[in-house]
Amino acid sequence: MIFIQKLLWFLLLSGAAVSLYAAVGTSAEGAQEKSAAGGVAPDAAVSSLVAADALEESSAPNRQPRGLIDGFELLGDLDGDGKEEIVLAFWDAPGGSGVFNYLVILDLANGNISSRSIFVGDRVQILGGEIEGNKIIVNLVEHAATDPACCPAQKTTRSWAYEKDGNFREMPVKLTGRLSVEDIGGTEWILAMLNGETVPEDLQISLTYDDGQIKGNAGCNSYFADMKDQEDAGGRVKLGPVGSTRKVCPEDVMHMESSYLRSLGNTSSFSLVGLQLVLSWNSTDQSGSLIFIPGRKLE
Repeated sequence: MIFIQKLLWFLLLSGAAVSLYAAVGTSAEGAQEKSAAGGVAPDAAVSSLVAADALEESSAPNRQPRGLIDGFELLGDLDGDGKEEIVLAFWDAPGGSGVFNYLVILDLANGNISSRSIFVGDRVQILGGEIEGNKIIVNLVEHAATDPACCPAQKTTRSWAYEKDGNFREMPVKLTGRLSVEDIGGTEWILAMLNGETVPEDLQISLTYDDGQIKGNAGCNSYFADMKDQEDAGGRVKLGPVGSTRKVCPEDVMHMESSYLRSLGNTSSFSLVGLQLVLSWNSTDQSGSLIFIPGRKLE
């Protein structure tokens, strides 16, 4: 696994997988390739979380912020050679207001690894995706013409087909609706990060949404609150007062629960990125985020 970490560091941080923004484009010409031979056969069980760790650990002073989107990892045989490729989602923030998103396709074959990149868009939210035959299919939230700069709300499906000449051809974009709190329903979300702090594994804080209301367990007590979309602002929400039961638990649990419920009560927007749910909150002089990972599916 050390080999994979070093290799991903080379391919991604060196810029081998990401070309200059003006040159990448969204067509077949926007894909580029880089190969590296290793004396050790790569481990096929590459995880985006491992890759993200490698990126974080390898960050250096004066390096532009960039990294992999946690939770997004597709496996499939795009080129029909009988071996699966790995597709990861990569972001790069070179400065200013732009955050450029790419797909990075890693092909582990015959002891070598090759990398291609496809430009996806600027300041888009990647919801998830799949590989279907020779196609990469990705679900996104993008800016519609009428969306404010802060709040993209147009849901789309974009896809790229692998061609015999080794290039990826983009297929027509499909519009699939507007972003809504209804999109977070059907899943029990588990809190992973509370304002930058990792939630202990033995403390499960959950959130579910159904019919205009969120509810869950805050670590000790059950809680509930109304949540509705703000009109004409995708991803912006209005949260009602948060109510909860009043059990008493150990002090450390109560401290985290209090912080969670206080942050939750100030939530003003949400996003779905790389299969994760992010609730952003702000008060008079503070702000933060609650990051959830998907748990069990609800009927």
